[in-house]
Amino acid sequence: MEKATHNVKPLLILWLIISAILIFSARDVIINRSGWDPDDQLRLVQLRDFLGGQSWFDTNQYRLNPPYGAPMHWSRLIELPLALVVLITRPFFGQAIAEMIAGTLVPLITLGLLAYILGRIATRLGDAKAGVIAIFMTLTSTALLPQMQPMRIDHHGWQILLAAVALWTMFGADTKRSGVVLGLALATWMHISLEGLPAAAAFFILLAWRWISDKASGQHLLWTIGSFVTASLLLFLATQRHPFTALPYCDTISPPYLVAIMLAGAIMIAAILASPSHRSWRIAATGVAGATAIAAILLIAPQCAHGAFGNLDPLVREYWYVHINEGLPVWHQPLRDAAVWLAPPLCGVPALLALRARAAGGEASQDLRITGYFLLYAIVISLLVFRTVSVAAAFAIPLAAVWISTLFAAYRRCEIPARRVALVAVMLFLLVPGAFVAQFVTSAENVIGKTQSAKEIAADVATEKCESAVSVKALATIPPTNFIAPFDIGPTILLTTPHKVLASSHHRNAQGMHDHIEIFRSPPSVSLALLKAHDIHFIAACPGEAELEYYAKQDPSGLWALLAAGKAPRWIEPMPDMG
Repeated sequence: MEKATHNVKPLLILWLIISAILIFSARDVIINRSGWDPDDQLRLVQLRDFLGGQSWFDTNQYRLNPPYGAPMHWSRLIELPLALVVLITRPFFGQAIAEMIAGTLVPLITLGLLAYILGRIATRLGDAKAGVIAIFMTLTSTALLPQMQPMRIDHHGWQILLAAVALWTMFGADTKRSGVVLGLALATWMHISLEGLPAAAAFFILLAWRWISDKASGQHLLWTIGSFVTASLLLFLATQRHPFTALPYCDTISPPYLVAIMLAGAIMIAAILASPSHRSWRIAATGVAGATAIAAILLIAPQCAHGAFGNLDPLVREYWYVHINEGLPVWHQPLRDAAVWLAPPLCGVPALLALRARAAGGEASQDLRITGYFLLYAIVISLLVFRTVSVAAAFAIPLAAVWISTLFAAYRRCEIPARRVALVAVMLFLLVPGAFVAQFVTSAENVIGKTQSAKEIAADVATEKCESAVSVKALATIPPTNFIAPFDIGPTILLTTPHKVLASSHHRNAQGMHDHIEIFRSPPSVSLALLKAHDIHFIAACPGEAELEYYAKQDPSGLWALLAAGKAPRWIEPMPDMG
């Protein structure tokens, strides 16, 4: 405890400095309340609807797919801290500034909490110096800051924080308290996003293996399961108006998953309490629990066998889902992105090997094994679903911090100049690996001539300006009506204008997304019929938008291809350029 308290002062100092820098660098985004991507924008729209009187149990977005609205898979939990800050500050500053304060403060507090937890883990693995280094690395990480900067108000930062909390509990001596907190963290993570399911499996696999190997370790597993099952049930009941007739969605905790959790939990709790003496019985109980959970999901919702997007409309999959790089494996990512984002977690691997080689055994060696297990597991998951790479980066920080602390001690003892220089170079790289790799890739691209031309850069800048909240806000001068716009512009229209939009890049709006694609790709006669069916009066677009370019490429006789070629049908009346 003494070592941990030494980290609080440097944490506060570093957090205040980094927060000030982040606020300054994001000042335009804060002032415009535009967020960093469509999820941030739509989250703010959802928050406004909630504070405006929409039911806690109703997460539909009624300004999508008019007049029906679009179901959302998001949890209200993420909106609670934002709503609290807005409600506290709105009487003093008004709605706009209250939203700026909430959108700035909540992500930065999340970042500070993450830095504290990773600092505690590094202190446990090493010493107080390692804890301070871990805090600095967290607050400057190129893999973490994008998820916790001002106005990054979607759920990604909370997922990383809950992952760190879960890892932190694995070092607690009090198995009851550690198990309760771990179960609560995993249940909350999975309630926020089902992306937490593979990570939850990793924790239960390790705890089950411990119990199988040593019957006395069952208490930790028992309390974790009890907490996880209870929290999962309570969170589900607390967010469903009609929990017993809820639809069997595959993209969030719904009845199939809840039944699986409760059945598997009941089997494991009974087995642990029975305390079978033979290892084979413990293996059998674990296998039965896992098989029961899988069978329950497949029997109740067989469509979930294909994952959260298993029953996605084929047209939506072809034109939208397969182009969302962050949800795809690493081999579908641009080489630059893969290298820069994977550098921080991969740095944890040599750190783990170096520290394991020096470990004297006992508790220290066991702590390294635990951290290494979760790091390697998280890296594998991030290779398969690239957007989870930030969790792997967080798990790597304590290991890299301890190794830096060890290298610094070696540097102070070393008297050979060349070796001292090498040690400094390694330590600097480990502190900010993403920045070094980004610079290296940029230099390599300059050498081989793969950098963008001035024309391409200008086109990208023009498209970014056109898609900006400032640009889209100009549409607010038109009386409220229905629009169709590229998926990623839709949320900006909802955020900055009173209009409604057919679809955005949010998959539960299946029919709206399908018709959206059909309008842009189909011959004008088909597009006109769909526009009339949805009472859509305006098309808003930025010509350089990637989605639109894909329509033009795939369907050269479709509506957008004709518009892009200057061959608009007679029934389309051009408007002034409002970008």
